[in-house]
Amino acid sequence: MRPIVLQTLVALTALGTLSGCATAKRAKAPAEPTSKVAEAPLSKDDLDKRVEALSRFAAGVSEELRDQPDEAVEQFYKSVLADPSNEPLVIDVARRLIRKKQTDKAIDVLTRCAAQPGSSGMVDALLGIAQLQAGKSDLAIASSRRAITKMPKSFLGYQNLATVYLQTKRPKEALATLDGAAALPPPDSAFLIDLGEAYRNYLSEVPRDFETVKPKLIAVLDAAAKLEPRAQNLVVRLAELWSFAGEYKRAAELYTRMLDRLPNNALLRGRLLDLFVRANDMKAAQTQLDSLVREQPTNPRWHAIRGELAAELKEWDKAIECFQKAIQLGDRLPEIIEPSYFGLIGVHLNRDKPADALKVIEQARSKLKLSFGLEFYTALAYTRAKDYAESIKHFTAAELLAKRDDPERLTALFYFQVGTAYERHKDFKQAEAYFRQSLSISPDFTEALNYLGYMWAERGENLSEARGMIEKALKLEPDNAAFLDSMAWVLFKLNQPKQALEYQLKALKLQKEPDATLHDHLGDIYLALKQPAKAREQWEQSLAIEPNDVVQQKLKGKQ
Repeated sequence: MRPIVLQTLVALTALGTLSGCATAKRAKAPAEPTSKVAEAPLSKDDLDKRVEALSRFAAGVSEELRDQPDEAVEQFYKSVLADPSNEPLVIDVARRLIRKKQTDKAIDVLTRCAAQPGSSGMVDALLGIAQLQAGKSDLAIASSRRAITKMPKSFLGYQNLATVYLQTKRPKEALATLDGAAALPPPDSAFLIDLGEAYRNYLSEVPRDFETVKPKLIAVLDAAAKLEPRAQNLVVRLAELWSFAGEYKRAAELYTRMLDRLPNNALLRGRLLDLFVRANDMKAAQTQLDSLVREQPTNPRWHAIRGELAAELKEWDKAIECFQKAIQLGDRLPEIIEPSYFGLIGVHLNRDKPADALKVIEQARSKLKLSFGLEFYTALAYTRAKDYAESIKHFTAAELLAKRDDPERLTALFYFQVGTAYERHKDFKQAEAYFRQSLSISPDFTEALNYLGYMWAERGENLSEARGMIEKALKLEPDNAAFLDSMAWVLFKLNQPKQALEYQLKALKLQKEPDATLHDHLGDIYLALKQPAKAREQWEQSLAIEPNDVVQQKLKGKQ
């Protein structure tokens, strides 16, 4: 994030109050002063000062043309010392001094000018910025307040004051300043958009207040929208503020209207694409993306994103085609080819075709550098193929690469996935170790709590701790059928079939699709409750869903 002082300077530039730049090859002579003092006839002494001031300014311009910026600024400074009543000259020079961080000189010239009768609020506003830059916060506050008094219809004074308060860790005063500006009758949409950006800057510094301040920000944006700003820069700024507030559709509406005027603007289409994705309007996003592909058919980025959207919509064949096209066009672009390979692998895994995924992985290994992602996706493919030994080998390689290159990859989910591979490989000690590692990172990870608890229950181990883990998972997700089944099973293993029955019946009621295991468990619970007829009925239902030799043996009374 840019320092707030720089944000203020940038905002001033956008408002047109800091035109020009220190490295410009040409500089216009400052206009004649606009204050009442300047309009009075000049005495010979004042005229001499004016001539010297303009001569010094011209010398500064000459030094700029010779690429001597330091000497130029010094001449500009001396021009103001010669005539501090020439306000346009003072403002021009002060801007240069602030940008060059020659703060003491900026304060000097602005203070001299502010002391002149009839000086404008712009002088006080710039003085506040310079004083803040110098760490003189109390003086900056006073100058900003004077700017507000002199320029009540300009947002600059409010922005400066709020900035000072934020810089000095006084967020309540900063927010009160912005709220005060919001209570005024706005002079125009630019004032409101400036205010909206100030609220955004406040939230960037005090994110904990987002939910409290968001309604205020939206009210300001609504008011700005009603004024229907026409200038393109105002429309863009308003759209970005809507996006910041999470109102992606409102932002998209503004960009869509701009696109009507600029139909071939790829940047606009790209921004709209992002907004529609954020708004979860995948169909609208797809429309923009299709246009981008038509306009730039050889751009691999659009094909890659098109593949991601198609995968999101579960249009698997289209996703495969798009990812393959992105790989073909982006062969020499690592930022395109790697995610496209991973996207293609993911599509095959989602279609439960691990053999196809492994073929793509083999191709990818000839194109990509060895990485966590490549090893991770390989492990997932072997897991789906039920080759758990090979899966574990690649999970281990991924873990080692992440520890060396990017430890943040080692998330609770990663360790959970490794744990499941070890459990299916019947290495229960290692599975427990990885599940515990997952829970050490995310103690409320319900899937890990349930999986480890159920693994122990199934093996009749650590039943008390297993029950505690499953209870915690259920507290977080009370209507999860799998977790209810796990609780029933651990209670059954603890020889509490009556209590287990309640959980098992609820699990069956909440199951989203028929699950053979749930009926099998209910049959065992009924048998423990000495209700063999009901037990047989549940085992038969289990077999109707999925053949299972163990359940078949139960029906034959051989278990």
